[in-house]
Amino acid sequence: MEEKRIIPNDWELKFKWNVRLFYLINSKRNKFLDKFYKYFFRLGKSYTLPVFLPFFYIYGKWEAIIHLAVSLLITGIIMPALKYTFRHKRPVNLLENVHLLEPVSLKSFPSADTAYAFTLLGVIIFYAPWYIVLLFSIYALMIAYGRVYMGAHFPIDVIVGGILGIVSGVLGLKVKEFLGLI
Repeated sequence: MEEKRIIPNDWELKFKWNVRLFYLINSKRNKFLDKFYKYFFRLGKSYTLPVFLPFFYIYGKWEAIIHLAVSLLITGIIMPALKYTFRHKRPVNLLENVHLLEPVSLKSFPSADTAYAFTLLGVIIFYAPWYIVLLFSIYALMIAYGRVYMGAHFPIDVIVGGILGIVSGVLGLKVKEFLGLI
């Protein structure tokens, strides 16, 4: 008799749209995207900040750099607090037939990579022309999509990460103004 795997009861699985959308994105395999995301996903990591800093300096000088630092600090405080409050497991630990393209650790909810990308977007919108904002928007959406495509996150993880990033960008501006930084 074949042993059936019992899937743990987890709050994200209760949102049927979340699981369906995860499978819709994660199950559509493409050799180009597999190879592309194998490298591109690294641009969602905070160690890539030096790649993005010139944009902030060019379009907003030190004011934008300080705004970005405050916003990333907000994201950096809220993100671990949420991850360790919810302690949500990764899709690969909860679902079957997950195509995982990178090793994952820690917790799933929300997506830190997505929050980072959307924090960059949430700050650059105050300084750059529309075409640079469009470029950052595409970048952030590609990071968010890639997190699900690579099997690292559920859609709700990246949605909340994106919202958190944008909110951090706006809050960062308010905090910077309140403290009188530049």
